[in-house]
Order: sequence, then structure tokens, then C-alpha cells
Amino acid sequence: MLAMLPNNLMNIPKCEDLVQCAFNLNEFEVSIYRKLVEVGPSRADEIAEAIGRDRSTVYRSLQKLLSCGIVFRETRSIERGGYFHVYIPISKQMMIEKLERCVDEWYQRMISILSKFGEDF
Repeated sequence: MLAMLPNNLMNIPKCEDLVQCAFNLNEFEVSIYRKLVEVGPSRADEIAEAIGRDRSTVYRSLQKLLSCGIVFRETRSIERGGYFHVYIPISKQMMIEKLERCVDEWYQRMISILSKFGEDF
């Protein structure tokens, strides 16, 4: 039965691939999330330095992760005035729950499409 699934669904051998597919992320964006999980709450410039990429590139990826709901941002004050943002990944358990919801939503859509198969095909 699994052999009948389309290649794009069969070629998800790793968790990173599932995260990419579920949230429409690229490898770099997933690597940013993984780095945050590894090092904990960080500023964009700290992440950029850790992975050897430009801060603006990292910032754009963080914005995408924020919009997906797998990273959140805290604003912290500087004692002498000003502020900075710290990016915090959701926990692995929360990620699993989000992925389970994505898979369940996809499954429910497929069931809905199948229920209309006779009408639409």
C-alpha cells in the first residue's frame, strides 16, 4: 500500500525532511531552528556568528520561523537604554505536537477529497 504514495511523501526519511515539508521551510531555515534548540535563546547576531552567515540572512530565516510558530521572540531591555530581541525555539514536544496536527490535517483533507471522489473524478 505504501508503494502507491507519491514520491514526495515517500521520500521523507528524516525528521528534518518532515519539518521542511510541514512548514514549507528550506534546509537553512531548519538549521537555524536546530541551532536554537542546541544553544538555547539567542540573538540573531549570535546565531549568525555561530553558523558563519550574515545577520540579515539569519534574521530573514528567523522571521519565517516566527511566522510558522516554531520560534518566538522576547524583547529584552538594556540597562542603559534600548532593547534587543532573543529568539527561542518551541520545545521538541511542542514541535512533535505541531507536526502531528499537520499530519492529521493533511489526512483529514485527503479523506474529504476521497469522499467526493465519485463527484469530482
